[in-house]
Amino acid sequence: MPTTVAGRFEEAEARCAEADGPFQRVGAHHATAPRTLGLWTIRLTQGREAEIEADVRAVHRAVGAPVTVAPALVLARLGRVEEMRAMGFPTRPVADHLYGMELDHRAGLSVLLDGRSTARLLVGHLLPPREQFAGTAGGACARRPLAQALGDLYRFLGEERRAVEV
Repeated sequence: MPTTVAGRFEEAEARCAEADGPFQRVGAHHATAPRTLGLWTIRLTQGREAEIEADVRAVHRAVGAPVTVAPALVLARLGRVEEMRAMGFPTRPVADHLYGMELDHRAGLSVLLDGRSTARLLVGHLLPPREQFAGTAGGACARRPLAQALGDLYRFLGEERRAVEV
């Protein structure tokens, strides 16, 4: 979704809706998933977390631990940190088709929650894929380059020189 990364949100939403049709026509098992993730990506980029909270929670109830970091980020951004902490989620990133998105979400959470030890751990995870976008495998959804998340973590950890070099 280069349109989201470029800030062309109306166009990004239109493309999400357009892409939904072929998935529906062929009866894809998770036909609505790409559109749902696309809209989450757009809303998170826009800072409009409140609009997706109910949907993110519903997906979390259905899927569980592999997507816990998304509602955690939404709740943290909404200032509901205690509720977020009560959710609990895997301490290490889940390495699946949502890995890039998860790394970006976790980086944001560590900065929001002043989690320096988590930030240091994430730096190691972000170095190898830093040239990729924070998104899904195959690029169906993308938020921003992972190098930006890595730079945010370096800056948070007081390593300004490394932040600039990324």
